[in-house]
This record gives sequence, C-alpha cells and structure tokens, in this order.
Amino acid sequence: MKIENVCNFYASKYHLSVVLYEYLRKNTRKEIITFFEDGINEEMKMVELRTKHHIKNKINFNANNDIQNTYINQSKNLVFILRGSNLYLKEANSYIKEELKYMKNVKAKIINCYDFDQQRNFMKDIIKGSDKILYTTGEKVIE
Repeated sequence: MKIENVCNFYASKYHLSVVLYEYLRKNTRKEIITFFEDGINEEMKMVELRTKHHIKNKINFNANNDIQNTYINQSKNLVFILRGSNLYLKEANSYIKEELKYMKNVKAKIINCYDFDQQRNFMKDIIKGSDKILYTTGEKVIE
C-alpha cells in the first residue's frame, strides 16, 4: 500500500469547489471518498451549472460527521478528499490510515484541504508534510 499526501489551500468554499471540480473532471476513474466537516454541495452545484461536464453523482459533497462509520471500498485507486478543522482532519486521516493498513495492492491519495485564512501561519509546516500541492491547474510535486 502506498499513500500519497497532497495539500490544498483555498480562499472560500467556492474556490475549493472550482479546484476540486477540475481535479475530479480529470480523475474520473478513481474511487473518491470525501470527509467534509461541513459540505460544499451547493458550491459544487454552482460550478457544475457554469460548465459542460458534470461530476459523478456518487461523490458526496455533503458534511460527513460520522467518520468512524464511513465505508471504504477496497479499490486499487482511492482518493480521499478532506476538509474541516484541524481536529477533524486529524481524526479523518487517522481513520483512513488505520483502514488502509488491512488493504493490499492499494494506491491511495489523501488530499487535505485547508482554509487559507485559518492556516496561513502553518502553511510551511503543512507543505513540508505533503508530497504534492493541489492547484486549480493540477498537482505540483513539492521539492
């Protein structure tokens, strides 16, 4: 099992929705599991209304406050998208990594999304703990 850590910094829920829309539009063959402390469903709907491509309906953009009971399907390419407070992100990351321990031949990507205003003092530390950073234009390897 290989886990790739990706970070993202967003200015608003709408900004995050635009970034995720572009990422998901290009990664349609992956199993997407979301952990959102509060959802971005309305923002995703607004983005989709302005574009030609619709994101898969099975992706949940609503709040997920039941982290411990989130089903993780054993798929070869898993992408987890997380958004919330530091405590929420820590709990969700811990749950994901514990569940992945028992899966073989899995490539997983965990995308932790951070509110820029809340994390601006800790961005350097967050980036150091990540393999890549996600922008609207795609992922960039952190060197």
